[in-house]
Amino acid sequence: MSLIREHYTNREEWLANRKYIGGSEVAAALGLSPFMTNVELWEYKTGVRQPKDLSGNAAVEYGVRMEPVLRALYAAEHPEMIVEHYPFDILRQDNIPYLGVTLDGELTERSTGRKGILEIKAVQATSRIVWEKWRNKVPTHYFCQALSQMLATGWHFVDLLAYFRKLDGDGEVRCYRFEREEQEPSIKWIDTGLSTYWNKYIVTGIRPPMILPDIL
Repeated sequence: MSLIREHYTNREEWLANRKYIGGSEVAAALGLSPFMTNVELWEYKTGVRQPKDLSGNAAVEYGVRMEPVLRALYAAEHPEMIVEHYPFDILRQDNIPYLGVTLDGELTERSTGRKGILEIKAVQATSRIVWEKWRNKVPTHYFCQALSQMLATGWHFVDLLAYFRKLDGDGEVRCYRFEREEQEPSIKWIDTGLSTYWNKYIVTGIRPPMILPDIL
């Protein structure tokens, strides 16, 4: 088991080589995404239809604008970490052909050399429903993404930095830490689920049965 880094120089090359289930797609593959079903993901991966163009989506564009700001904030608040960013790199394990991730940040603990992942979320916290999803936890689809990133890299931890933009314009920042050794059973569950989804449905081209997620 070894880490493979695929380096691309621009977005076009990166998009052309996204041949895997990405970290943000893991929850959909497992039937746990509020945004995409496992069948929709299968249609995109098998070429039945093209993914939606989200370039004009206000929430997506806001997240893109905030990402470098929040990465710089994290680096300023965590001098114990080396923070690096490779926006067009895909990381994967040589024995896991179905999962490849591109990270918001690569972390190295200065004191130990431990490798970790920075995941950034800019949340439009405009309703009580949104706050409930984050009450004492991270939403399930983001949790799946964090665990899949540790699976794909083999690294030790994820720091998920969430910025909550409130209706009054104020913001709140929270950082959630996930340690690999504490999450190994869940990581193995995700690996098994992705392997089944990839080999049983993507590779064969057989349409999967619809999984309807609970309200997350």
